[in-house]
Amino acid sequence: MKTYYYIASAGVLGVKTNIKNFGWSYGHNVPEGTMEQYERCAVRMQVDLREFNEDAQHETMGKYHYFSGTPGADKIYYTRNYAGKGRMRIRAEGFLTDEPKITVNRAYYKLITHRIMNLHSIGYIMTDLATLLLLKKGYAPIHCSAFKKDESTLTVFAPPDTGKTLSSMTACMEHGAEFIAEDLAITDGRTIHSVPWTSTFRYYSTVEQGMGAKIKNRVDKLLPVMEYISFKKPDPITEYVGEQTLLDQQVVTHVAILERGEDYVAEQGEAVALQKLMNLNRYEFNYLRSPLLTAYEFFNPELKIDQALANEREILTKLIRGSEKVFSVKKNNATHYAEELLEQIGSPVAPAQAVQGA
Repeated sequence: MKTYYYIASAGVLGVKTNIKNFGWSYGHNVPEGTMEQYERCAVRMQVDLREFNEDAQHETMGKYHYFSGTPGADKIYYTRNYAGKGRMRIRAEGFLTDEPKITVNRAYYKLITHRIMNLHSIGYIMTDLATLLLLKKGYAPIHCSAFKKDESTLTVFAPPDTGKTLSSMTACMEHGAEFIAEDLAITDGRTIHSVPWTSTFRYYSTVEQGMGAKIKNRVDKLLPVMEYISFKKPDPITEYVGEQTLLDQQVVTHVAILERGEDYVAEQGEAVALQKLMNLNRYEFNYLRSPLLTAYEFFNPELKIDQALANEREILTKLIRGSEKVFSVKKNNATHYAEELLEQIGSPVAPAQAVQGA
């Protein structure tokens, strides 16, 4: 069976798997990478799709709901019956090493595609695991968009549906900014590392102009559950901004927090900014409440999930302190953020551009 390598963030996060076109929160259309690129990543994870049966061993193991494990073994199992005729299985191992591995059988992989109570898809499980491992290595995943214009690199945080993705895409597509991220990125507190393959911009009709996308966007607004159903593989970021403008990493100079309300711009103090960034991250990353990670830590306390939270706070504090300017922007209209952001980082839009982008 062929092995595939998918690099979510160059030099930082990679996945080795036998699942072709493996998709998760860190990218649904990641191009195939190489073993060498994977080996250079600070955080490496494996996903193996195969049939296996080790149920007989579970009888002598400790139990944690549907999980089975032995203290200190650095390995747990998840086994659950379905439809009275089969079992869904996961084997999770090596979480205390530099290359953890998830083995999943076809039943679990095919049937569990989202989060349903304590049943999480492999994509969500991998996202939680990646978050924990990154934080242990001194990196924090951040729910943000980001771009560079001239000498300034701006990281944009915002509550869901406020405009962070649209703002960065507009800056790149209409005002010559260089693309770093539109939904997720990774930082060590000084440098932002691109996670370019997330493709949430497909939900914006102002970005995706195809008739099919516009119809899909309207349906999503009427029936939000349809947002999670895709009829085709999303186009990569390179279909919208030139590949030559994709940046792997940059030193952050500015941090913006978008909010809705009457037009307003103000610098943010460290304490307020940190509280908002931690809050926005908590909405996106669920590693603290992951059923699998929680069960794993029960049998292997060295996993120390709580320590990751302290690391996250430290890294985000460093990001705020190291930035030239941390500011909040309020707008009634989400399509108006981009020009204000460019103004705030010292790269104002020329009048002709402003008319063109209106």
